[in-house]
Amino acid sequence: MFNFLSGFFQTDKINSLPVETFNSVFEKYSISDFIPFSVYDPAKQQYTNNDDTTGFCFEVIPRTAAGGATAAAMNEILNKMPSGLYLQVFYYGSKNIKQYLDIFKAEHSVRASRGGEDAELASGAIDNMLDFLKEKTQESLSENMVTKLKNIRLFFSVNATNKAKKSEVDRFQNDVNNILQSNNFYPTALTPDKLVELGYELFNPDADTDNYPWYDEGKYINKQVISPSSTYLADDDYFQINHKTCWINMTPQAISTHFHIWEFSSKLGDYLSESLNANQFNDQFFITLTVRKKPKASTKNTVRNHSTIATQNWGELFRKFVAVKTESMEIIDRIVQKQEDLYEVDMDILVAGDNYKKASLNAQVIESFWNKSGDGLTKIKLERTKGIHHLAFLSSLPMCANNEFFYHLGGKYRTLFANQIAHMFPVEADTKGAGYNLPLVTRRGQLAFIDLYESNINFNGYIVATSGAGKSVLLNMLAFMSWTRGDRIFVLDYDNSFTGLIEAVNGQYLDLNPDIKAISFNPFSDINTKEEMFEELPYLSTFIYLLGSSKSTQRAQEDEKLIKTELQQLILNQFNIFGNKVEITHIRDAIIKEHGDDSRFMDFARQLGQYCKNGMYGAWFSGPCEFSMDKDMMAVEFKGVENHEDLREPLVLLILYHIGKVMYSADPNKPRIQIILDEAHRFLGKNPVMDDFIDQAYRRARKFNGSMIIATQGFDDIYSADGGLSKAGKVIVNNSSWKLFLKQTTPSVESMIKADVFGFTEIDKRKIRSVKTRKREYSEIFVISPDDEKSIMRLVMPKFFYYLTSTDQKDKKLIYSYQERFKCTKIGAIRRLIEDEKANSKSKEKEEVTNEDEEAA
Repeated sequence: MFNFLSGFFQTDKINSLPVETFNSVFEKYSISDFIPFSVYDPAKQQYTNNDDTTGFCFEVIPRTAAGGATAAAMNEILNKMPSGLYLQVFYYGSKNIKQYLDIFKAEHSVRASRGGEDAELASGAIDNMLDFLKEKTQESLSENMVTKLKNIRLFFSVNATNKAKKSEVDRFQNDVNNILQSNNFYPTALTPDKLVELGYELFNPDADTDNYPWYDEGKYINKQVISPSSTYLADDDYFQINHKTCWINMTPQAISTHFHIWEFSSKLGDYLSESLNANQFNDQFFITLTVRKKPKASTKNTVRNHSTIATQNWGELFRKFVAVKTESMEIIDRIVQKQEDLYEVDMDILVAGDNYKKASLNAQVIESFWNKSGDGLTKIKLERTKGIHHLAFLSSLPMCANNEFFYHLGGKYRTLFANQIAHMFPVEADTKGAGYNLPLVTRRGQLAFIDLYESNINFNGYIVATSGAGKSVLLNMLAFMSWTRGDRIFVLDYDNSFTGLIEAVNGQYLDLNPDIKAISFNPFSDINTKEEMFEELPYLSTFIYLLGSSKSTQRAQEDEKLIKTELQQLILNQFNIFGNKVEITHIRDAIIKEHGDDSRFMDFARQLGQYCKNGMYGAWFSGPCEFSMDKDMMAVEFKGVENHEDLREPLVLLILYHIGKVMYSADPNKPRIQIILDEAHRFLGKNPVMDDFIDQAYRRARKFNGSMIIATQGFDDIYSADGGLSKAGKVIVNNSSWKLFLKQTTPSVESMIKADVFGFTEIDKRKIRSVKTRKREYSEIFVISPDDEKSIMRLVMPKFFYYLTSTDQKDKKLIYSYQERFKCTKIGAIRRLIEDEKANSKSKEKEEVTNEDEEAA
């Protein structure tokens, strides 16, 4: 990279390159001349560069929790490393999220592509979400969450001088790939098209990601990463691109050689302390670890120097010298006796900002955060470099390390053993989730997604959250996102949490209220053949037994086998007589006729009476079924039957039964269906027969591409108070790939930890205890994925979705006034409303700045 500079400078006699001279070089040479990438050999997956080096690069998936096993893998790579080359680990907080947004948009364009009345809403909402996520790469995620949205990328690269043996480079390339692969880093070769995209992003920060150039095989790679309109300025205190983005370089001044990789990983962004929102990389950044095996001649000098120290004898009086002497003896032993290699290692931490002031503030945050100790963490003292920010930027990029900077211009490296360096690898990042359905962010600002259908086990889940934690908002967002991609959504609602969303999508809303009107849910009227009846018989006999069984659990269990067996035959007999016009009344009458002399059956028949014609709830179970699911989103409000316990549970079960009929359809073209049971604690575990129904629903859903989601207010609703799981709880826990926990009460959290069903580590326990909600900013979710990955994500909701789902009457009136004023749809009204709010906000900010300037004057 810097070889051609030797004609201008005696680089072996200076320790920095004067920025004025470098800026004059910029005027004569294109900055692309400082970038070594030239041509690529796809067969060997290697680059031949313009500084007489050969290189290769792998992009890998970062660890979500780096520990001893990760450090051992890094140590193995170092031990395989030959002399004469540089290994660089490039950890990049990128603003480029285009790949994820493209997939997200493609998956959520199904509803819009069908046309009709839903198209405008679906396309408008998804476009709004895309704009929101793009905006958040340029501005703070929320008032308190100062960091911007980012995508952490991790690269392992090597560049070797022409003195290195080709065979050794090839072997090491294979070793690095195998070690990364076997340790689940999933390496993929960084091909020229991806390298051009990466370089273009770094060197042209104003460029729109949709307009990045295509890789051209007919041009050198380094000539494709620079826009003709981009400008560069080197300053003693920063490196500036396009008079906008400033980069500041920092390097460790003091660092313990005994810390663990977990400690270093925690420096990549706070995720546990009370100040975690402040202790973050707030803008674009990268960290580069550069390692080179120490030459044999230099190693001999190291042994000689430490031997001199080891032979000195100053007595026990000089305790500090005794400690140094002991350390020297250990170093000699490791080199001479144990034949361990020494390595030269350097680290550069570069942070960006829209201007020098912002970049300096961002750097100050990281300097302060890395210097903090306590809670088991070690201080890492960072120092800003002087006059070499531009050189650190260039040499830190993948395959760009060089002798000029490493030894002469920078000269910051230190000498360590492999097992010490292995704990300095920046390889941990927050999870990116699974799938592309519901966009979320992590505490460190990483874009992440949740998709219940991203599982090899089942597509079920459950949500636990106390009142006010944001459960309804999360469920509304999940339902809407699934709807836009073509899924059918059914919600069992409580307290009108979904009315705003149902109105927006022109869906169905059904209010179960005996004081208003009863509608029939007769489960028999949709059964047309004996084959269908035989298939549904186990479910229906269990349901009828629920209606008529004793309130005494012991009595119900004693009678269950006898009565259910007879019930099945009676149901078949009545179906043979009445066909799909059979009702509970017919079954009750048949029981009295055939078993009138058995008190057990008579008690059962009397209990069934309230569900028969002329019974208190007979209208809900008699005549043709009036329930239908005509729209792709439907919500049933059951608050109206809250005080009718004998009606509430049967209706819940019948609703699930009818929705299940849609889900269990044999139609190969049927859409996926998601069933959301909100406030499930109001009926969960109240009746053992109800538990049986939940059991069947959860088990059957996975066979028919369906998803069941139960939401409760506390883990106690699943975990029984006597210290064990209830039957319903076992079914839910064992048949839910996804577990989502928002803010809970302390007893609920402790009950969850005490249950010991999730294998929580001490860090996991701290995480779940720290989950919180900031109203109008974000709701935190402790997520356990199908792969048992435990992480905290945040739902940051755009204003568009707030207004779209709001049930507040003031919001509704405001939106309606915009519709009337501009003669537009609800979607158009919401857009105009948000535009006005943004304009008013900017006007207010401008006014405040003016007032501050006047006061200062």
